[in-house]
Amino acid sequence: MADLLAAETVATVELFTMGYWLTLLTAVVSAVGMFVGLACAINGRRSVRFRPVWIAAAAVSIGGVGVWLASTVSLLGVSIPGTILRYDVSELTLSLVFAVAAVFLGLLLAGREFDVRRMATAAAAIGVGFGIMLWLQLASIDVQGSVSVTIWLYLVALAFAVVASSLCVWLFQRFRFPAARVGSILMFAAGVAVFYFCGISSLEFRIDPEATPAEGMELFGYAFPMLVIGLLALAVPITAVLVAPERRDEQPAPRKPVRSAVPGNDDPADGDSTGPGAADRKTRPSATAALAQRSQPLPEPAR
Repeated sequence: MADLLAAETVATVELFTMGYWLTLLTAVVSAVGMFVGLACAINGRRSVRFRPVWIAAAAVSIGGVGVWLASTVSLLGVSIPGTILRYDVSELTLSLVFAVAAVFLGLLLAGREFDVRRMATAAAAIGVGFGIMLWLQLASIDVQGSVSVTIWLYLVALAFAVVASSLCVWLFQRFRFPAARVGSILMFAAGVAVFYFCGISSLEFRIDPEATPAEGMELFGYAFPMLVIGLLALAVPITAVLVAPERRDEQPAPRKPVRSAVPGNDDPADGDSTGPGAADRKTRPSATAALAQRSQPLPEPAR
């Protein structure tokens, strides 16, 4: 339970109304979204023609499922005894758009190979996008009274979003062995949890029994269908990753020049005429001589 001071009253906010299993569920959703999104991002780095498609799939998996869906489901555990919480669906949906767009832009800015400046720009874009997403999520909450946000706690949440994004992008771009992938996923899930709880702690509720009742809809009627749709939507990038051709991160080695198949050709690729094997090449008939020999009529058989 967290006691949040308001202008006139103290509102007791419960963060785990539905139990701690909800926190575990959100952690699993965040990790699964990051896992699928990371696989799509790897294929996007290796592909040229379908790179935008892979990045879009990674943005939906990471931003839409790993961050937005995980934090939205976590809001189901938030309640105020004696007060009904309502949510503005339009603002929640708009926050989803910003989450997906932030990851898409960040992956484009990160590029294919590790670069400090590109990594910093990508992490900043992702962190700011997640900050806008969180602000819209918090602004969507309505109670019988008023809701405000403690700015410094919100900025702490934003700082965690930028730091977590920087570490994940750095691990993704700098290290490519399995342990680094696992570290990125775990760090991402932990960063989303800290980011969410800092954002919730920044809320200040002022309850006024004489105010207009809260408007909007209950979160469960919105979050549960989105959870089902989000998890089913992951089947598309998962299938794409499984059927995608195997590619390597490294660039293909340059091909050696092919020597001419026609004997006697003066192609420089054949090497110096004075090198090893030059005598054998000189004793071989040229192509012109071979054709001339074949054009000669065959001798008459002896009678």
